[in-house]
Amino acid sequence: MLIPMNIRKIDYFHVQSVRKEPFIIATGSSSLAHNIIVKVKTDDAVGIGNACPNSVTGETKESIISALKTLSRSLVREDALDVDWLNFRMDSTIQENPAAKAGIDIALWDLKGKIEEVQVCKLLGDERKQRMLTDMTLGIMAKDRAVKRATRYKEEGFRALKVKIGLDPKRDVEIIKAIRETVGEDIIIRVDANQGYDVETAIQVIEKIAPYKIEQIEQPVKWDDLDGLREVKENSSIPITADEAVKTSEDARKVVKGKCADNINIKLMKCGGITRALEINQIAQEGGMNTMIGCMGENRISIAAGLHFALSKDNVKYADLDSHFSLIDDKTEGGFSFKEGYLVPFDVSGFGVEVEI
Repeated sequence: MLIPMNIRKIDYFHVQSVRKEPFIIATGSSSLAHNIIVKVKTDDAVGIGNACPNSVTGETKESIISALKTLSRSLVREDALDVDWLNFRMDSTIQENPAAKAGIDIALWDLKGKIEEVQVCKLLGDERKQRMLTDMTLGIMAKDRAVKRATRYKEEGFRALKVKIGLDPKRDVEIIKAIRETVGEDIIIRVDANQGYDVETAIQVIEKIAPYKIEQIEQPVKWDDLDGLREVKENSSIPITADEAVKTSEDARKVVKGKCADNINIKLMKCGGITRALEINQIAQEGGMNTMIGCMGENRISIAAGLHFALSKDNVKYADLDSHFSLIDDKTEGGFSFKEGYLVPFDVSGFGVEVEI
């Protein structure tokens, strides 16, 4: 039995990274990525986590830092190894703020892995995979540029692409057609509309892109339009993945109960970290749905956390863990390697990610 190890201190630091190019989706664009690196310290070890501001939860770097200040006060002197209790404690201390909570939760799992001298994925479950295929995302851009970018990613070893759509239906269909004709049949293509369509348009676009062997389409309609999402699913030959529609376990239950989608995209920043991601995945699995692990402009810390979560559960069939590839100087390194389209974790305790600050 492990001896309790009390949290002595929680530190957090803001890191701003320039994207290699502006990232454009149906709901907005960005040239910078902000991450808040979290360090949970005991007398014997330090766990490292990450919180990422994002438009889906409405959190900013300022709101995350404010939440972390409050959460830190409530967690100091608590047992660092009792992750479930600490998550309950966080939820009892402040409402919402899932990205801030994710930063601490990720650090707690890293700390637990280091203390127990084991990879985090081995703490999370027995359905372990050795590696995870990730896609690489193409933001909204001109067709010629998208085709060149898709070609480059294929040459770099990616075996799956996610193409952002949702602003111009005609242009979206043309780009999907051009990319498929360029990369050939052996590359997986996923598309993500980021809530960009109404129901009628979504159905029409899906019908037109279906011949191009699309694996799945994410969140074609507004996040709160579950009836519309179900209607699209019922009229789609392409599997539908709910993303912005699912932030919490309760959201997952609604989507599963309503049979509104085929898959659920779980993001640690949306739901509050690994502990809550496990709950959502269980709900999806019991409802006959597979899941994807996604990301939001995050650095290697939370990408590694997402990878370990995905490796631990067989029901996590898909990964969109690519944001770190697009960041310049995010102050992190290690954790995993990229080989032939797959992310492969280092065989070290915790997540194995190192931070320069």
